[in-house]
Amino acid sequence: MKKIMRKNSALVVMFLLITSSILSQVPLSPAPKLPKPNEQNSNERSSNRDRTRSHNFFPFKAKRTKDQDKKLRPSAEDLAKYAEFLKQPRRGIFRLMNDVDCDSNVYVIRVDENCQNTIPGSSFYSFREKEYTTAYLADIRFKDGLLISDGLLSQNILVKLGDTPLENLTTDSQGMKFLVDFVPETLNTAATRQYIEIVRGVRADKYEYRKVLPASENMTYAMRIVAYRGSFYKSFRGWIFDLISGDHRVDLILGFRVIRKETDGSVTILWKEIERKKSPKLKYDKNKEIHTRPKGFVSDRTVAEGE
Repeated sequence: MKKIMRKNSALVVMFLLITSSILSQVPLSPAPKLPKPNEQNSNERSSNRDRTRSHNFFPFKAKRTKDQDKKLRPSAEDLAKYAEFLKQPRRGIFRLMNDVDCDSNVYVIRVDENCQNTIPGSSFYSFREKEYTTAYLADIRFKDGLLISDGLLSQNILVKLGDTPLENLTTDSQGMKFLVDFVPETLNTAATRQYIEIVRGVRADKYEYRKVLPASENMTYAMRIVAYRGSFYKSFRGWIFDLISGDHRVDLILGFRVIRKETDGSVTILWKEIERKKSPKLKYDKNKEIHTRPKGFVSDRTVAEGE
């Protein structure tokens, strides 16, 4: 049994290392500067405005149909059972479908048989926004029985607390001290080292803190989400935009519980916010070469780009 556990742990670490640390991307490019008016004619000015006006434009968020939204709703039984719990502020319930890589790569639209019946964004959820989102902005995603937390420019930590009541969970509960005391680094190189440490697993008391954990039914988890403030520019078909513009960047501690595992492979999650504060802004080490990668970095592609 111990050998099997060690093997599974090694697979989880390898999975995260292969998919890479999003915090270790090259320093962010500043917003492109437009030429001065006397350096271009009116047509050029119009063209440049069209190509750069999209810093707040996010082209990858797919829309779902009403029927798809209906299929994503938690069961009527669960909604009734937790109705009183859900009346309290900053609490919620949602289902996560298994990520079969149909929309993990935002630059590719898959129409093969496995993807014809998938629901856009159904594997990715943002606790900060209380909505389904993209792989880039997700606080948590579900793939092959694993809960994964690796959002863009975020330092997220998961811990399994056991079969304990979610209603009673506070910052003083067992297993919460590491999450509460954790101080996120604000320099990208140091933050990347923290990221890799958490990928490998950090032990404190009798708990282990990671970015990937198995999704177990009737199990309570806690989570720290540090969504760094900053910018991350991308280009798409001539449009330049900030991937995290408009995204609610906060430092959040929450608890959640997997209350149901369905036969279709989905899980239903009940959650509540415990504490929030302003998140730090990520800074970049100007003395480091932009292509320097920390020891243990494997891939140049991010999870969100479909590695």
